[in-house]
Amino acid sequence: MFVANIILGFVLVLILTSKVYSTEPNVTDKNCGGFAFEMLVTKLEYLQHTLSEMDAAMKHTEKTLFQAINQIGQTLDQKLPHQENLTQGLLTVINQQSQTMVNNLTTMQNHFNHMFSNHSWSINELMWNEIRMLVSKNDVPRSKIDSGEHPQAVTFRSCKENPSQLSGKYIIQSTEADEPFLGYCEQTAFVFQHRYDGSVGFYRNWTEYRDGFGSIDGEFWLGLEQLHRLTSARVYELLVELKDFSGNYMYARYDEFAIGSEAQQYQLTKLGSYSGTAGDSLIYHKDAKFSTRDRDNDDNQGGNCASRCSGAWWYKNCADSNLNGAYMRENGAKAMSWYHYRLSRFGLAYSRLMIRERQQINKRNG
Repeated sequence: MFVANIILGFVLVLILTSKVYSTEPNVTDKNCGGFAFEMLVTKLEYLQHTLSEMDAAMKHTEKTLFQAINQIGQTLDQKLPHQENLTQGLLTVINQQSQTMVNNLTTMQNHFNHMFSNHSWSINELMWNEIRMLVSKNDVPRSKIDSGEHPQAVTFRSCKENPSQLSGKYIIQSTEADEPFLGYCEQTAFVFQHRYDGSVGFYRNWTEYRDGFGSIDGEFWLGLEQLHRLTSARVYELLVELKDFSGNYMYARYDEFAIGSEAQQYQLTKLGSYSGTAGDSLIYHKDAKFSTRDRDNDDNQGGNCASRCSGAWWYKNCADSNLNGAYMRENGAKAMSWYHYRLSRFGLAYSRLMIRERQQINKRNG
Protein backbone atom coordinates (compact mmCIF):
# COMPACT_ATOMS: atom_id res chain seq x y z
CA MET A 1 0.00 0.00 0.00
CA PHE A 2 2.96 2.34 0.49
CA VAL A 3 3.72 2.15 -3.23
CA ALA A 4 0.06 2.72 -4.04
CA ASN A 5 0.10 5.89 -1.95
CA ILE A 6 3.19 7.11 -3.79
CA ILE A 7 1.46 6.46 -7.13
CA LEU A 8 -1.71 8.20 -5.97
CA GLY A 9 0.29 11.27 -4.86
CA PHE A 10 2.12 11.41 -8.19
CA VAL A 11 -1.16 11.25 -10.11
CA LEU A 12 -2.65 14.07 -8.00
CA VAL A 13 0.39 16.26 -8.74
CA LEU A 14 0.00 15.44 -12.44
CA ILE A 15 -3.69 16.41 -12.35
CA LEU A 16 -2.97 19.76 -10.72
CA THR A 17 -0.25 20.43 -13.29
CA SER A 18 -2.57 19.57 -16.20
CA LYS A 19 -5.24 21.94 -14.87
CA VAL A 20 -2.72 24.74 -14.77
CA TYR A 21 -1.84 24.07 -18.40
CA SER A 22 -5.51 23.98 -19.40
CA THR A 23 -6.37 27.34 -17.85
CA GLU A 24 -7.76 29.56 -20.60
CA PRO A 25 -6.59 33.18 -20.92
CA ASN A 26 -9.40 35.70 -20.91
CA VAL A 27 -8.40 37.98 -23.76
CA THR A 28 -10.53 40.92 -24.74
CA ASP A 29 -9.21 43.52 -27.15
CA LYS A 30 -11.41 46.60 -26.77
CA ASN A 31 -9.79 48.10 -29.81
CA CYS A 32 -11.01 45.38 -32.16
CA GLY A 33 -13.73 46.24 -34.61
CA GLY A 34 -15.30 45.33 -37.93
CA PHE A 35 -14.07 42.39 -39.96
CA ALA A 36 -10.75 42.06 -38.10
CA PHE A 37 -12.58 41.67 -34.80
CA GLU A 38 -14.76 38.92 -36.25
CA MET A 39 -11.63 37.08 -37.48
CA LEU A 40 -10.03 37.29 -34.06
CA VAL A 41 -13.19 36.21 -32.22
CA THR A 42 -13.62 33.23 -34.59
CA LYS A 43 -10.07 32.04 -33.92
CA LEU A 44 -10.45 32.55 -30.17
CA GLU A 45 -13.68 30.55 -30.19
CA TYR A 46 -11.92 27.77 -32.12
CA LEU A 47 -9.05 27.71 -29.60
CA GLN A 48 -11.47 27.75 -26.68
CA HIS A 49 -13.41 24.83 -28.21
CA THR A 50 -10.18 22.88 -28.75
CA LEU A 51 -8.96 23.49 -25.20
CA SER A 52 -12.37 22.49 -23.83
CA GLU A 53 -12.20 19.21 -25.74
CA MET A 54 -8.69 18.56 -24.40
CA ASP A 55 -9.81 19.38 -20.87
CA ALA A 56 -12.70 16.91 -21.18
CA ALA A 57 -10.31 14.25 -22.49
CA MET A 58 -7.94 14.85 -19.60
CA LYS A 59 -10.76 14.53 -17.07
CA HIS A 60 -11.76 11.26 -18.68
CA THR A 61 -8.14 10.07 -18.48
CA GLU A 62 -7.97 11.09 -14.81
CA LYS A 63 -11.09 9.09 -14.03
CA THR A 64 -9.72 6.05 -15.84
CA LEU A 65 -6.40 6.33 -14.02
CA PHE A 66 -8.07 6.58 -10.61
CA GLN A 67 -10.13 3.50 -11.39
CA ALA A 68 -6.97 1.68 -12.48
CA ILE A 69 -5.14 2.74 -9.30
CA ASN A 70 -7.98 1.46 -7.11
CA GLN A 71 -7.98 -1.83 -8.91
CA ILE A 72 -4.21 -2.09 -8.58
CA GLY A 73 -4.38 -1.25 -4.89
CA GLN A 74 -6.90 -4.05 -4.35
CA THR A 75 -4.76 -6.63 -6.14
CA LEU A 76 -1.28 -5.62 -4.95
CA ASP A 77 -1.42 -7.85 -1.85
CA GLN A 78 -2.44 -10.75 -4.03
CA LYS A 79 0.24 -10.17 -6.67
CA LEU A 80 3.25 -8.96 -4.73
CA PRO A 81 5.74 -10.86 -6.93
CA HIS A 82 4.56 -8.75 -9.90
CA GLN A 83 4.29 -5.46 -7.98
CA GLU A 84 7.46 -3.88 -9.31
CA ASN A 85 6.67 -4.62 -12.92
CA LEU A 86 3.09 -3.32 -12.60
CA THR A 87 4.25 -0.14 -10.90
CA GLN A 88 6.87 0.52 -13.54
CA GLY A 89 4.36 -0.09 -16.35
CA LEU A 90 1.80 2.22 -14.79
CA LEU A 91 4.34 5.00 -14.32
CA THR A 92 5.45 4.61 -17.94
CA VAL A 93 1.87 4.95 -19.19
CA ILE A 94 1.23 7.96 -16.95
CA ASN A 95 4.40 9.67 -18.12
CA GLN A 96 3.57 9.08 -21.77
CA GLN A 97 0.01 10.36 -21.41
CA SER A 98 1.01 13.42 -19.43
CA GLN A 99 3.86 14.31 -21.77
CA THR A 100 1.56 14.04 -24.80
CA MET A 101 -1.01 16.33 -23.21
CA VAL A 102 1.61 18.84 -22.11
CA ASN A 103 3.12 18.92 -25.60
CA ASN A 104 -0.33 19.48 -27.16
CA LEU A 105 -1.14 22.29 -24.74
CA THR A 106 2.24 23.91 -25.30
CA THR A 107 1.74 23.80 -29.08
CA MET A 108 -1.72 25.31 -28.80
CA GLN A 109 -0.50 28.02 -26.43
CA ASN A 110 2.39 28.93 -28.74
CA HIS A 111 0.03 29.09 -31.71
CA PHE A 112 -2.38 31.29 -29.77
CA ASN A 113 0.40 33.63 -28.61
CA HIS A 114 1.76 33.94 -32.14
CA MET A 115 -1.68 34.63 -33.61
CA PHE A 116 -2.59 37.18 -30.95
CA SER A 117 0.74 39.00 -31.21
CA ASN A 118 0.27 39.32 -34.98
CA HIS A 119 -3.25 40.71 -34.56
CA SER A 120 -2.43 43.03 -31.65
CA TRP A 121 -0.16 45.26 -33.72
CA SER A 122 -2.16 45.16 -36.95
CA ILE A 123 -5.76 45.26 -35.69
CA ASN A 124 -6.19 49.02 -36.16
CA GLU A 125 -4.86 48.87 -39.70
CA LEU A 126 -7.15 45.96 -40.56
CA MET A 127 -10.16 47.73 -39.03
CA TRP A 128 -9.60 50.92 -40.99
CA ASN A 129 -9.02 48.97 -44.20
CA GLU A 130 -12.44 47.38 -43.65
CA ILE A 131 -14.02 50.78 -43.05
CA ARG A 132 -12.47 52.18 -46.21
CA MET A 133 -13.82 49.21 -48.18
CA LEU A 134 -17.36 50.04 -47.03
CA VAL A 135 -17.33 53.44 -48.73
CA SER A 136 -16.89 54.37 -52.36
CA LYS A 137 -13.66 55.68 -53.85
CA ASN A 138 -15.15 59.16 -53.79
CA ASP A 139 -15.47 58.92 -50.00
CA VAL A 140 -11.76 58.29 -49.39
CA PRO A 141 -10.73 61.98 -49.17
CA ARG A 142 -12.83 62.28 -45.97
CA SER A 143 -10.06 60.69 -43.92
CA LYS A 144 -6.30 60.46 -43.90
CA ILE A 145 -3.68 58.52 -41.97
CA ASP A 146 -1.56 60.55 -39.57
CA SER A 147 1.95 59.16 -38.81
CA GLY A 148 1.03 55.97 -40.65
CA GLU A 149 -1.17 54.64 -37.83
CA HIS A 150 -3.92 56.86 -36.49
CA PRO A 151 -6.95 57.79 -38.63
CA GLN A 152 -7.74 61.50 -38.50
CA ALA A 153 -10.88 63.15 -39.87
CA VAL A 154 -10.49 65.96 -42.40
CA THR A 155 -13.12 68.70 -42.25
CA PHE A 156 -13.88 71.41 -44.80
CA ARG A 157 -15.59 74.75 -44.33
CA SER A 158 -17.42 74.15 -47.61
CA CYS A 159 -17.28 71.78 -50.57
CA LYS A 160 -15.29 74.40 -52.45
CA GLU A 161 -12.39 73.97 -50.00
CA ASN A 162 -12.05 70.27 -50.81
CA PRO A 163 -8.91 70.19 -53.01
CA SER A 164 -9.90 66.96 -54.77
CA GLN A 165 -13.27 68.41 -55.90
CA LEU A 166 -14.52 64.83 -56.21
CA SER A 167 -18.19 64.12 -55.59
CA GLY A 168 -18.86 62.17 -52.40
CA LYS A 169 -19.49 62.33 -48.66
CA TYR A 170 -17.36 64.71 -46.61
CA ILE A 171 -17.25 66.14 -43.10
CA ILE A 172 -18.31 69.78 -43.16
CA GLN A 173 -17.74 72.33 -40.40
CA SER A 174 -18.88 75.79 -41.47
CA THR A 175 -17.09 77.57 -38.59
CA GLU A 176 -14.91 76.55 -35.66
CA ALA A 177 -17.84 77.19 -33.33
CA ASP A 178 -20.09 74.69 -35.15
CA GLU A 179 -20.27 70.94 -34.77
CA PRO A 180 -18.97 69.04 -37.82
CA PHE A 181 -21.47 66.94 -39.77
CA LEU A 182 -21.49 64.56 -42.70
CA GLY A 183 -22.72 66.02 -45.98
CA TYR A 184 -22.66 65.28 -49.70
CA CYS A 185 -20.62 67.37 -52.13
CA GLU A 186 -21.41 67.34 -55.84
CA GLN A 187 -17.92 68.52 -56.77
CA THR A 188 -17.90 72.07 -55.30
CA ALA A 189 -21.65 72.24 -54.60
CA PHE A 190 -23.27 71.11 -51.34
CA VAL A 191 -26.51 69.07 -51.64
CA PHE A 192 -29.20 69.86 -49.07
CA GLN A 193 -32.21 68.15 -50.66
CA HIS A 194 -32.45 65.12 -52.95
CA ARG A 195 -35.54 63.25 -54.19
CA TYR A 196 -35.80 60.73 -56.99
CA ASP A 197 -38.08 57.76 -56.14
CA GLY A 198 -40.51 58.71 -53.38
CA SER A 199 -39.00 56.26 -50.88
CA VAL A 200 -38.87 58.91 -48.13
CA GLY A 201 -41.96 60.82 -47.02
CA PHE A 202 -41.50 64.61 -46.92
CA TYR A 203 -44.76 65.56 -45.20
CA ARG A 204 -43.15 66.09 -41.79
CA ASN A 205 -43.17 68.39 -38.78
CA TRP A 206 -41.09 71.43 -37.83
CA THR A 207 -38.54 69.54 -35.72
CA GLU A 208 -37.78 67.10 -38.52
CA TYR A 209 -37.29 69.88 -41.06
CA ARG A 210 -35.11 71.77 -38.62
CA ASP A 211 -32.87 68.79 -37.80
CA GLY A 212 -33.02 66.92 -41.10
CA PHE A 213 -34.16 63.42 -42.10
CA GLY A 214 -33.51 60.64 -44.58
CA SER A 215 -30.12 59.25 -45.62
CA ILE A 216 -27.36 60.84 -47.69
CA ASP A 217 -27.18 57.54 -49.56
CA GLY A 218 -30.84 57.95 -50.58
CA GLU A 219 -33.50 60.63 -50.39
CA PHE A 220 -32.93 63.25 -47.69
CA TRP A 221 -33.36 66.78 -46.35
CA LEU A 222 -30.24 68.18 -44.69
CA GLY A 223 -31.96 70.34 -42.08
CA LEU A 224 -32.79 74.03 -41.86
CA GLU A 225 -30.43 74.69 -38.97
CA GLN A 226 -27.39 73.40 -40.83
CA LEU A 227 -28.51 75.25 -43.96
CA HIS A 228 -28.78 78.48 -41.95
CA ARG A 229 -25.31 78.01 -40.43
CA LEU A 230 -23.77 77.40 -43.85
CA THR A 231 -25.42 80.35 -45.60
CA SER A 232 -24.74 82.75 -42.72
CA ALA A 233 -21.01 81.95 -42.72
CA ARG A 234 -20.36 82.41 -46.46
CA VAL A 235 -21.94 83.73 -49.65
CA TYR A 236 -23.68 80.96 -51.57
CA GLU A 237 -25.56 80.61 -54.83
CA LEU A 238 -28.45 78.17 -55.28
CA LEU A 239 -28.82 75.54 -57.99
CA VAL A 240 -32.13 73.68 -58.48
CA GLU A 241 -32.02 70.53 -60.64
CA LEU A 242 -35.28 68.96 -61.85
CA LYS A 243 -36.48 66.14 -64.10
CA ASP A 244 -39.95 65.18 -65.22
CA PHE A 245 -41.22 61.63 -65.66
CA SER A 246 -40.29 61.74 -69.37
CA GLY A 247 -36.63 62.23 -68.45
CA ASN A 248 -36.45 65.92 -69.42
CA TYR A 249 -33.85 67.82 -67.41
CA MET A 250 -34.14 71.48 -66.39
CA TYR A 251 -32.44 73.74 -63.89
CA ALA A 252 -32.74 77.08 -62.12
CA ARG A 253 -29.77 79.05 -60.78
CA TYR A 254 -29.88 81.96 -58.31
CA ASP A 255 -26.66 83.87 -57.77
CA GLU A 256 -27.30 84.37 -54.06
CA PHE A 257 -29.14 82.37 -51.42
CA ALA A 258 -29.43 82.52 -47.62
CA ILE A 259 -31.97 81.77 -44.89
CA GLY A 260 -32.41 83.21 -41.39
CA SER A 261 -32.22 81.52 -38.00
CA GLU A 262 -34.91 79.54 -36.23
CA ALA A 263 -35.87 82.69 -34.34
CA GLN A 264 -36.59 84.18 -37.79
CA GLN A 265 -38.53 81.03 -38.75
CA TYR A 266 -35.79 80.21 -41.28
CA GLN A 267 -36.96 83.03 -43.52
CA LEU A 268 -35.76 83.07 -47.14
CA THR A 269 -33.77 86.27 -46.61
CA LYS A 270 -31.67 86.34 -49.77
CA LEU A 271 -32.44 85.19 -53.29
CA GLY A 272 -30.35 86.53 -56.16
CA SER A 273 -30.89 86.83 -59.90
CA TYR A 274 -32.34 83.86 -61.81
CA SER A 275 -30.93 82.04 -64.83
CA GLY A 276 -31.71 78.60 -66.26
CA THR A 277 -34.21 76.49 -68.20
CA ALA A 278 -36.83 75.64 -65.58
CA GLY A 279 -38.40 79.07 -65.18
CA ASP A 280 -38.32 81.23 -62.06
CA SER A 281 -40.67 79.60 -59.56
CA LEU A 282 -38.84 80.73 -56.43
CA ILE A 283 -38.84 84.54 -56.64
CA TYR A 284 -42.45 84.52 -55.45
CA HIS A 285 -41.27 82.96 -52.16
CA LYS A 286 -38.55 85.51 -51.37
CA ASP A 287 -38.80 86.83 -47.77
CA ALA A 288 -41.29 84.09 -46.85
CA LYS A 289 -40.90 82.16 -43.61
CA PHE A 290 -40.69 78.39 -43.63
CA SER A 291 -43.92 76.49 -42.86
CA THR A 292 -44.64 72.89 -41.90
CA ARG A 293 -47.84 71.04 -41.09
CA ASP A 294 -47.46 72.02 -37.41
CA ARG A 295 -45.97 75.51 -37.91
CA ASP A 296 -48.11 77.85 -40.06
CA ASN A 297 -46.00 80.86 -41.09
CA ASP A 298 -47.59 81.56 -44.49
CA ASP A 299 -49.74 84.48 -45.67
CA ASN A 300 -52.76 82.37 -46.54
CA GLN A 301 -55.78 83.34 -44.45
CA GLY A 302 -57.73 80.24 -45.36
CA GLY A 303 -55.50 77.65 -43.68
CA ASN A 304 -52.03 76.16 -43.59
CA CYS A 305 -50.38 75.92 -47.02
CA ALA A 306 -48.15 73.09 -45.79
CA SER A 307 -51.24 70.97 -45.16
CA ARG A 308 -52.88 72.05 -48.39
CA CYS A 309 -49.72 71.29 -50.39
CA SER A 310 -48.79 68.16 -48.41
CA GLY A 311 -45.26 69.40 -47.85
CA ALA A 312 -43.10 72.06 -46.21
CA TRP A 313 -41.68 75.16 -47.90
CA TRP A 314 -41.30 78.92 -47.89
CA TYR A 315 -45.01 79.33 -48.60
CA LYS A 316 -46.71 82.70 -49.06
CA ASN A 317 -50.29 82.51 -50.30
CA CYS A 318 -49.33 79.08 -51.01
CA ALA A 319 -46.84 78.24 -53.76
CA ASP A 320 -45.26 78.58 -57.18
CA SER A 321 -42.84 75.84 -56.18
CA ASN A 322 -43.43 72.89 -53.88
CA LEU A 323 -40.34 70.68 -54.04
CA ASN A 324 -41.06 69.04 -50.68
CA GLY A 325 -44.59 68.09 -51.74
CA ALA A 326 -45.96 64.62 -52.42
CA TYR A 327 -44.04 62.39 -54.82
CA MET A 328 -46.76 61.62 -57.38
CA ARG A 329 -47.20 61.35 -61.12
CA GLU A 330 -50.25 63.57 -61.10
CA ASN A 331 -51.27 67.20 -61.45
CA GLY A 332 -52.30 69.06 -58.31
CA ALA A 333 -51.38 71.38 -55.45
CA LYS A 334 -49.94 68.50 -53.36
CA ALA A 335 -47.47 67.37 -56.02
CA MET A 336 -43.72 67.99 -55.95
CA SER A 337 -43.82 70.72 -58.59
CA TRP A 338 -42.18 73.79 -60.16
CA TYR A 339 -44.99 75.82 -61.67
CA HIS A 340 -43.08 77.85 -64.27
CA TYR A 341 -41.86 74.71 -65.93
CA ARG A 342 -44.63 74.39 -68.55
CA LEU A 343 -46.94 76.44 -66.29
CA SER A 344 -48.10 73.28 -64.60
CA ARG A 345 -48.28 71.73 -61.12
CA PHE A 346 -47.74 68.25 -62.52
CA GLY A 347 -45.56 66.12 -60.26
CA LEU A 348 -41.85 65.86 -61.00
CA ALA A 349 -39.70 62.72 -60.88
CA TYR A 350 -36.50 64.29 -59.58
CA SER A 351 -35.41 67.22 -57.45
CA ARG A 352 -31.99 68.19 -56.13
CA LEU A 353 -31.19 71.44 -54.32
CA MET A 354 -27.57 72.53 -53.96
CA ILE A 355 -25.65 75.55 -52.73
CA ARG A 356 -22.20 76.54 -53.94
CA GLU A 357 -19.87 79.00 -52.27
CA ARG A 358 -19.17 82.13 -54.27
CA GLN A 359 -16.65 83.84 -52.02
CA GLN A 360 -15.57 83.76 -48.40
CA ILE A 361 -16.63 86.58 -46.10
CA ASN A 362 -16.05 87.34 -42.44
CA LYS A 363 -19.45 87.29 -40.86
CA ARG A 364 -21.51 85.08 -38.59
CA ASN A 365 -25.18 85.48 -37.71
CA GLY A 366 -27.12 83.86 -34.88
